[in-house]
Amino acid sequence: MPAFIERLARHSLRLRGFRSVRVRTSVGRMHVLDARGGGHLPPTVLLHGFSSAGVDFLPLLQRLRPRVSRILAPDMPGHGFSDTPREGLNPRTMRAGLLEALDAVIDEPVVLFGNSMGGLAAIHYALARPEKVRGIVLCSPGGAAMNEAELATFLDTFRVERHRDALRFVDRLLAEPNVLRQVLAWGVRRKFSHPNMRSLLASVSSDDLLRPEELSALVAPVLLLWGAVERILPRAHLDFFREHLPAHAHVDEPEGFGHSPYLERPGAVTRRIVDFLHEVDVGGSHRAA
Repeated sequence: MPAFIERLARHSLRLRGFRSVRVRTSVGRMHVLDARGGGHLPPTVLLHGFSSAGVDFLPLLQRLRPRVSRILAPDMPGHGFSDTPREGLNPRTMRAGLLEALDAVIDEPVVLFGNSMGGLAAIHYALARPEKVRGIVLCSPGGAAMNEAELATFLDTFRVERHRDALRFVDRLLAEPNVLRQVLAWGVRRKFSHPNMRSLLASVSSDDLLRPEELSALVAPVLLLWGAVERILPRAHLDFFREHLPAHAHVDEPEGFGHSPYLERPGAVTRRIVDFLHEVDVGGSHRAA
């Protein structure tokens, strides 16, 4: 979203009872949207992707809130309303900021939903704080292992110099043609050209990606959603997750889902999250008994 639309979306959420919290961390203040829910299902945290923000989850926030006990959507460092780290935006500062912010706001185990870069962030947090995570929903997650040449080719996807490059990206991002294609392309080009995003892309190396043993070490229940119309991430990335996620993980390839299906089909994404939350809730009750 453009900055002024992000502010409007945040204002709209505040009017609906969401708090706009700023958490101090070692890499600057992190912004978190936080609201009590109207349901009994486990508290849920939504983690956004590259150049996005928590307010972009507005359709999910509205649909999930009545079903869960609490819902949160942090902005990654250098994204949305969070500060840019003094030393710049890179994988280390991204991980540190999110880890410290979630530690500060989470008071009971949560379910993490992460899309794209947010999926990688969800995995990192679950590995670092397994006692704070009841389940993980990965939606077209980033972080699949690549060598340096493969990584360079992949990162070129996010280097948008001209409007036609942005249009091409939007066409790959969405599962179906959108009447707002031109406007979305303008927003993509503006965001991807921001110095923070350029800095982050330039700082990523193959050492920052997931290792097979990290994926297999996940202990919480895992649902992997990989859209049948995924066109941003290579099919080889799905193969990586299929091969190395623990045996208890479930992989679903929904028809009509693209890279960020919460933008196009928020109702369908919500239903899958809620079904997973029910499974996690029942499983937790059985373990407690």
